[in-house]
Amino acid sequence: ELLIGQDSEHTYIIQRMKAIIIEIRPETTSISSFRLRPTSPLAYQPGQWMYIRLNENLKHHFTISSSPTEDFLQITTMYREESEFKKALFASPAGTIVDIEGPRGSFVLDEKDTSPRLFIAGGIGITPFRSMLKYNRDKQLNLPLKLIYSVKTRADGAFMSELVEAMVVESETEGRLDAAKIKALVPDWNERTWWLCGPPAMVDAFVELAQRLGLPPEKIKSEEFSGYQ
Repeated sequence: ELLIGQDSEHTYIIQRMKAIIIEIRPETTSISSFRLRPTSPLAYQPGQWMYIRLNENLKHHFTISSSPTEDFLQITTMYREESEFKKALFASPAGTIVDIEGPRGSFVLDEKDTSPRLFIAGGIGITPFRSMLKYNRDKQLNLPLKLIYSVKTRADGAFMSELVEAMVVESETEGRLDAAKIKALVPDWNERTWWLCGPPAMVDAFVELAQRLGLPPEKIKSEEFSGYQ
């Protein structure tokens, strides 16, 4: 089934179909990636999201953490005891059939845009950047992308073994990510568009920081994970 989706920047095709969970990959003690095989290919851009429905009552939105260059569809999420959806998802074995609807969202990597970008991720907010960086590598685009990943400890970060280009800041030992750390890690920070993704409080704080540092609104893009907590 095909639908037309629209936001302030884009019009896009939304597909509804079934998908099978083909693999469940633990990323940390509390985060897992669920790899899906849809009944037909889902055309999406790096950074977009989709809905997953487990049954009539359980539906949730997730960023697509895979890249369009990969032969599977992947979401990555943190287990939460208070979430009925998360409990049901984490109890679903490989072979489970789910309904998917997507893609949606305009927080996407435009490969024709060759301007330098600084990605700043907190926690599970790494998911769209994993998709974008994988796409950049696989397509050999060589876009000037830099990633700062803020985590409590390295053990709390997803995709650590594959995000070799990431500059990781461990708040437990190094303190919170701040302007001084950003300037030290990325000397040309003021020449880059900042892309921010993570829990709402973190995103709000870095939007405010970017504004204080003099970045114009068009050089600040953000995506909040409202269901993060």
